[in-house]
Amino acid sequence: MNTFINLENSSVEIDIVRQYLSAFSQNDIQKALECIHPQAIWHIDGDPIVKTVGIIQGHIAIKKWLEDFPKAFQPLQFSMNKLISAGNTVLVIGRFRHLVLKTQTTVDSDYIIQFTIKENKIIHYQIFEDSLLLSEVHRDSSHSRRVMINGITYEWDDIGDGSPIIFLHGLFLDRTFWTHITQNLPQNRCISFDMPGHAKSGWRDQLDLDGIAEDIAIWMKEYCIEKATLVGHSQGAMIAMRIAAQHSEMVENLVLVNSSARKEYNDRISIWVEREKILLSNPSKRLEIFKDIQKLKLTPQWLENHSNEATQELTRMMDHDPSNLAKAMKSAVIDRSDITENLSKITAKTIVLSGELDKATPPELGEEIAKLIPNAQHILLADVAHSIPLESPQALLDVMHNLFENPTI
Repeated sequence: MNTFINLENSSVEIDIVRQYLSAFSQNDIQKALECIHPQAIWHIDGDPIVKTVGIIQGHIAIKKWLEDFPKAFQPLQFSMNKLISAGNTVLVIGRFRHLVLKTQTTVDSDYIIQFTIKENKIIHYQIFEDSLLLSEVHRDSSHSRRVMINGITYEWDDIGDGSPIIFLHGLFLDRTFWTHITQNLPQNRCISFDMPGHAKSGWRDQLDLDGIAEDIAIWMKEYCIEKATLVGHSQGAMIAMRIAAQHSEMVENLVLVNSSARKEYNDRISIWVEREKILLSNPSKRLEIFKDIQKLKLTPQWLENHSNEATQELTRMMDHDPSNLAKAMKSAVIDRSDITENLSKITAKTIVLSGELDKATPPELGEEIAKLIPNAQHILLADVAHSIPLESPQALLDVMHNLFENPTI
């Protein structure tokens, strides 16, 4: 378990709490009990399905609680950012990330623990945490999480532990687009968002790619992700570039797939305006648009050899809210701004992947991005179009494994 303790403040009461937390982190039950008053009360609110929830009193009950904790949770990270002493009360403020052993899902939450000290022993313990999320992850093995940011719902999958990688999909897709990739990165924490306007993420008026980038940056800060690898496809890469340019200190590696830093080609705008209208029409017309989109972004060979996957993708496209999707498309294509002048601000190690047969974002756009980002590398893949994560997942995985195994590239 990774533990961080802020050592700025000190008092007798804080020292007692530190001794307890040190013993707890080492699963040294005897030393932990030595810090606890024989009549102490332990108070943990929440759903009784969580093994550690309840109100208990005395060494015997607390000893069992200390024994039960590692049977319920495997601590992955436990940070203590502040310890505040006021009289006989100590507040510990921080964040934890645990593996829930019952469902093999991860859970992270901010917390405040209130300790009360009496006779140089802990007489009362109460923790305030995300008890709703803890309940959900004990009842369901889903890795799905959600939060409201600036008025809209963002939903994502959060799988694994290790260096965090944030995946941002392209237009018309959803977070399942990355499944072939994330299931082959067991040494990393993989976070895959439904982008605004898609699947279970919402939309708000006046939202654009810059606004989405700021929302994701806020999410990173609030969820204590100090540095991450960003992997973006098409629209997702456009957002990733914006994050990396405006918040360079937060992005360690940048993988940009099938993307552009420029406005949409002028001669294509009228086509997209017509598509926007059709998205708001009847379902049969929407389906025809999505079939045309598939033909634009995937090679005929892939569509022929992966007909089941193509059908499933069409189903997911049809499940999007048409109004939100139309707004997302307008933002990502029709109203997209040129950010080429901002690319020099990016300091992350950057790999740009382009498909030789990509008609949506031709290879020269990827080559331009790599030239404008300092020390970026451009890789051109043969016989693939606008969906490298589907058409050539191993090529993308090789790039990512190489990034982590050889961080100096």
